[in-house]
Amino acid sequence: QILIRHSSSSSSPPITWSNNVVIPGGFNADGLRQWAMTTDFGADGYEKMTGQEIRRRRRQASDDPKDEPYADLFSKRVSNECSQYLAQHPSPTDVLGRAFFGSRSFVGEKLVLSSLNSLLSLYPEHATSLPKHFKLNEQYLQWKVTMQAPLELICSYQIRGLNLKGCTMIAFDPSVRKAFHGNCFDVAEGQIQGFLPVKGIQMHKAYARFLLDGMADELEKMQHADGK
Repeated sequence: QILIRHSSSSSSPPITWSNNVVIPGGFNADGLRQWAMTTDFGADGYEKMTGQEIRRRRRQASDDPKDEPYADLFSKRVSNECSQYLAQHPSPTDVLGRAFFGSRSFVGEKLVLSSLNSLLSLYPEHATSLPKHFKLNEQYLQWKVTMQAPLELICSYQIRGLNLKGCTMIAFDPSVRKAFHGNCFDVAEGQIQGFLPVKGIQMHKAYARFLLDGMADELEKMQHADGK
């Protein structure tokens, strides 16, 4: 998916980071799922793959939707001021990353993961500090940046004890003034059956929306603070 243009105001410098921005994960759950399946949830660098390799991997993927990994995507509109702030920022994904992982909504999860890490050493100690810049391979808690584009950030994780891997996507589309939060993890759609799995996914979706709301609120606060 390609974004054609970005807004700017006469009082602000022109946006120089891009005119046409490719969104590897797309702005839909299927796009994120395809990215995860193509890269093995970010384990294989997407930016290093040739077009031929990407097409080969996609042909090898199962055609049965029940075998495809679970994926979702949620969006929330932000204010005009916040949209302009993001569109004019030299690195919107740095702002998105700090807003998502630094929001009040994420505090509880951070505390739980930090406590577990003190007991199980799940990730390096330096990964407990919120990065200022979300560069490729940068790690924060259990997440590692596996795709970084001006308007999209995908962070992958692997929980070895549970044999679970997945990715978290956050993005922004200035053409519709929406922030996005998506997830994809290595659980086949066909396995999500029965009371407990279905309830688990429902709880996950509610929490994902809660995190998106927190990110959107934090973005508005950051815009207001930088606008003073």
